[in-house]
Amino acid sequence: MLDLDVIWRNLPFLMLQGFLGIGNFVGGTLRLAIPSIILGFLLGIFIGIARLAPQWWIRVPATVYVEFFRGVPLVMVIFWMWFIMPIVLKTSIPEFGVALTAFVVFEAAYLGEIVRAGIQSVARGQVEAGTALGLSGSQGMRYVILPQALKNMIPSLVTQFIVLCSSRTPRSPPSSASWT
Repeated sequence: MLDLDVIWRNLPFLMLQGFLGIGNFVGGTLRLAIPSIILGFLLGIFIGIARLAPQWWIRVPATVYVEFFRGVPLVMVIFWMWFIMPIVLKTSIPEFGVALTAFVVFEAAYLGEIVRAGIQSVARGQVEAGTALGLSGSQGMRYVILPQALKNMIPSLVTQFIVLCSSRTPRSPPSSASWT
């Protein structure tokens, strides 16, 4: 027989410390996911626009970034941030910083592809209408293309944000003192 009473007895811990990260608990899904979503989306906008740049020296590095990080598992990015970045930077990085950096770098590749696809989904006539109004390329992108692209991106963005919120960083192993 399944005893669900254990869930009800531990519900405050699960909601406050496990989900929100309030209390002594190191984790917290929302405490890590919200900044990762915001920073990853901002970086993803630049990467998505860079993927569409006519200059090869902008487009190629953005393409390499996206293809590399979309082909590597998240746990490997966390591993690299945990072990390699302190060596490169010659300083230790706090656990939250490692997880946040790994999530932002990883998610920005996926979000950059969503942005690129959203921009490409805007009808060519809309781009031409912005040009006919006398808007520069950056003005047309800001006032005509990106607002319409954002509407087209919403389903994919929500899905990616849900995936990010369901991802959790691996916990540090317990110290040897706790095994005794």
